[in-house]
Amino acid sequence: CMIIKYLKKFAPQVLITLLLLTYFIPSLKSIDRIGNQWLYLSIINLLGIIWIFFDQNFNFKLLDFRKVYIIRWYLLFILMSLLSFISSNNIPESVFTFNQYLNCFIALSLIFHCFKKIKYPELFTAQILFTLLIFELYYSFKPILDDIMSDKLVFRSMNYSGLASNINITSFSIVFKIPILIYFLITQKKLYVKILLSILLSISLFTIFILGTRGAILALLISFGFYLIYLGYNYLNFRKELTNIILIVLAIILSFSLNINTASSNKNTVINRASTISLSTTDGSVNQRLRYYKQGLNQFTKTPLLGIGIGNWKLNSIMTDKDNIIGYIVPYHAHNDFIQILAEQGIFALIFYILVFASFIYIIIIRKLYYKNIIYIFFTASFFVFFLDSNLNFPIARPISQLQFILILALVSTKQKE
Repeated sequence: CMIIKYLKKFAPQVLITLLLLTYFIPSLKSIDRIGNQWLYLSIINLLGIIWIFFDQNFNFKLLDFRKVYIIRWYLLFILMSLLSFISSNNIPESVFTFNQYLNCFIALSLIFHCFKKIKYPELFTAQILFTLLIFELYYSFKPILDDIMSDKLVFRSMNYSGLASNINITSFSIVFKIPILIYFLITQKKLYVKILLSILLSISLFTIFILGTRGAILALLISFGFYLIYLGYNYLNFRKELTNIILIVLAIILSFSLNINTASSNKNTVINRASTISLSTTDGSVNQRLRYYKQGLNQFTKTPLLGIGIGNWKLNSIMTDKDNIIGYIVPYHAHNDFIQILAEQGIFALIFYILVFASFIYIIIIRKLYYKNIIYIFFTASFFVFFLDSNLNFPIARPISQLQFILILALVSTKQKE
């Protein structure tokens, strides 16, 4: 049957697409849609395992990745997370959180397997991320545009939070994909396509400015910083890059101008918002994060080996932050994935998790991927955007953030031996 043959040929692309469709799982009237997203991801992971089982003629090799650095360290991180159950005071909560981490590992393994069967995995990855950016902007920028037209624009309104249902997560998710947008802009040959992508870049930047997440604004510097690195590698072709530079600069200027013209006051401009980025403890948000970091590090000194048990931070934080809790607001996360892992799962889990990040950079450098394909310069930019997000928020708990990060981890893993 032609349909079955077609599906078999494109099964890797279909599976990756199904995994990334986690983005679009609705809340179904739940308070937080991530519960539904984790459930959907679990189902697709199971279907993926079944597919690989039959695809390999029952010779199951999904976990046979001992020599793949990123997957090996991630697996050891998972095992240390499981071991932390020993010190857990709430086993059901540990099971719930461990299931999330395990699903991420399975998704990483599945995507790695799929990429080995795709002829041009770099282009496919970029196309997937670009498509997600289009949908993300539609769900976030459209309500912004509607409010501008009706003169009801509200800075940092939750109505603009889009698919993530959280303005901070949406902001970082958009920034994560901006390097890919820049890559497409500079590699397109037709001028009208470049102009359209420049307009899309303006919309992306304007959306981020309206959402007003300071960490995401800081992450933009990473994105454009890596574009400057790209220009440094291509300084001999500077004249050829001039059109791209002009279009990118115009996109930045246009987005700034739109933000200033639509702001109801100077406090709502990106310039004002960026000017408040500091380590000053007089800033409420910064002070809160620093307090969480200190509490997490203090907890680590008490339970350095196995932590307090995976998933138990939200319970432990009630005690550690009790003097600062207002109403029913509980510090659900430490707002730093690395510190939270250190407190919950101990030093060895953190080491293995850091080695996942270190392996990415090691493979990029040792294989000189940025020389073989310039797209890896921009994937590396996205990687560092996620790294910054991990130090300021909690992307490890969000399937949307995790899946796009896992996508580039799996891609780079396939290049380890080339």
